[in-house]
Amino acid sequence: MPAQYDPVKQNTFFTGQDVFVPVMHPSHTTNVYQKNCKYMHSFPYTESVVYQETHQHFCAPSCPPRPRPWC
Repeated sequence: MPAQYDPVKQNTFFTGQDVFVPVMHPSHTTNVYQKNCKYMHSFPYTESVVYQETHQHFCAPSCPPRPRPWC
């Protein structure tokens, strides 16, 4: 007689493994401090006035012959 076969008994062995995959979520903050220099130009101007006065003393021939400090 030919051999007889039972239906195949299927056995399944499950082996699980946890695999940790690092996922990065980068974040960056830039703090900007702005300094705005405002140059205020001014052009001061002054003006002055000088009044000059001079004196001259002469002895004319018709002056009396007496001593004078300015002559």
